[in-house]
Amino acid sequence: MKKVCHHGPTNTFTVSTPIGEMLITSCPKGLHYVKQSPDTTDSVFKPDKSCKVELQSQLYEDNGYTYTPALQSIQWLKSYFDGEQIDKMPPLCPSILSEGTFTTNVWLKLPDAAPFGQTISYKELSQAAGSGGAARAVGQAMATNPIQLIIPCHRVICSNGTTGNYGRGNRNAVKEWLLQFENGEV
Repeated sequence: MKKVCHHGPTNTFTVSTPIGEMLITSCPKGLHYVKQSPDTTDSVFKPDKSCKVELQSQLYEDNGYTYTPALQSIQWLKSYFDGEQIDKMPPLCPSILSEGTFTTNVWLKLPDAAPFGQTISYKELSQAAGSGGAARAVGQAMATNPIQLIIPCHRVICSNGTTGNYGRGNRNAVKEWLLQFENGEV
């Protein structure tokens, strides 16, 4: 089934990473998704820090263009897994951002509120987003985050210091590994 946003058709790319295959979906204007393969759950998660970030395949859903936002995302992932803090995220498609909503505000605040190697609590992120009592709403925003790693929802933890869930509880080992990776522990 061909996916099209109002900015044009989308293309999906499969990329190898140390945390398994990731899927990147982009249109000409920006990213729609950056997420792990649906098959990657805690029960099969086997991280490999030596695995290089490389394009594995492209599913052309239009006339074969490779969109710049997808290429920028692959470069971002390479830099991330090289342990570099990246100041600029690849562009997100405006169609995934609902201007003025709490969820969009939380997504866009998170990279600066919790840079590489740092964490933030759900409560602290709700305060940074201007709604101090909305920790549960932050949790919902993290659960619906379509741009894994680039919008670093793995850095959001519980106020008591526990990591909380990742991937709706199906990828908690991934979250733990990412936090350890960013702190130089793996």
